[in-house]
Amino acid sequence: MHADRYMPLLWRLNAPRLVMAAAMLLFVAVSSWETRAQSAAEEFVVERAFLRTAIEGRNVRLEALVVKRADLDGKLPVALITHGKSSHLSDMLESKAADYAGPARDLARRGWLAVVVMRRGFGQSDGPMPAQVSCATTSFTERFAADADDLQGALEAVSKRPDADPQRVIAIGVSAGGSAVVAWSARNPPALRAVVSVSGGLRMRDCPKEDVLVNAYREFGENSRVPNLWIYARNDSFFAPELVERLQSAFLDGGGDVKLVMYDKFGNDGHSLFNAAAGKLQWLMEMDAFLRFHGLPAARRESVAELMKLLRLDSRHRGFVDRYVAAPTFKVMVQTPDGRHHFTQFGVSTLDGARKAALAACARRSNAAEPCRVVMENDTWLGSEAAAGRD
Repeated sequence: MHADRYMPLLWRLNAPRLVMAAAMLLFVAVSSWETRAQSAAEEFVVERAFLRTAIEGRNVRLEALVVKRADLDGKLPVALITHGKSSHLSDMLESKAADYAGPARDLARRGWLAVVVMRRGFGQSDGPMPAQVSCATTSFTERFAADADDLQGALEAVSKRPDADPQRVIAIGVSAGGSAVVAWSARNPPALRAVVSVSGGLRMRDCPKEDVLVNAYREFGENSRVPNLWIYARNDSFFAPELVERLQSAFLDGGGDVKLVMYDKFGNDGHSLFNAAAGKLQWLMEMDAFLRFHGLPAARRESVAELMKLLRLDSRHRGFVDRYVAAPTFKVMVQTPDGRHHFTQFGVSTLDGARKAALAACARRSNAAEPCRVVMENDTWLGSEAAAGRD
């Protein structure tokens, strides 16, 4: 899995009930309500970088993308984000850290210094992949150790930044990146507070290696004392529920600390959970609850009450606002002229695209002579002063 191929989701809030429109909607995390408009470019500081580190005595350069909120100063906790693995070498080489700008913005919005890390052999990071696996492989130990080396090296490089707090770190991985963060947790780095694995595991396309993977997770559990959150869907074409349950049992039997979330079904293939719009909403909400439980930055709960007051919504619509606060960038909320109906467009690659789509959806549903109005753009409250139908 390489790029953030988000499909926008559209929701309509129709008091007193919430109706899902024909198009899909992706919700965005809200961190604060400001009274002035900001452009999307002003919200985040985005830096394409190379992390220079040393692994087993060799100088290694890892491609990275660093994202943080522009309004935050000082040292920020660090969220490392790492990718999956395609079965095709060309896809591995063409992947890039910028493909994961969406999740990086979502973590940055929650107050983290978000760092996307391309492991060795991927994108513009040094290569080749240090530990290849094949149908003859009987142990994943070397492969996962190399992944953990890359993450540890990335943290050591990031720790030198003046805006990084190297004592508060989380790691998030998808698919093979999920196994990578679990493997890193087995080393118990003092600063690593939690890991989140979405659809995590390592699959051999041409030959099953489920027993080998389970054995690796048993070893992880014997060593890891870092809280883990694993998120899957039952219709994952890579990792069936039976295998996931074996991985969990092996990890727990070794003494590991893991919370497993298994959705009944997601779309046509549960392995798309990380990147698909509706899936991202689900795992972000699970992640927020997990991070709050461990005293780590997450989407602000107080934002829900603030936004409900601004929108003049009662408790029946708290779920709508909860999802809005938890969800990913980019977002826009518009309302009909009478203020009774709200439409939100999310999961669009630009703020302008989200704005136009939300206004168009609202216009189709509104019978009023006046145009619909933008009331929120990302985390900025525009309210009654919003200009309708801006370009």
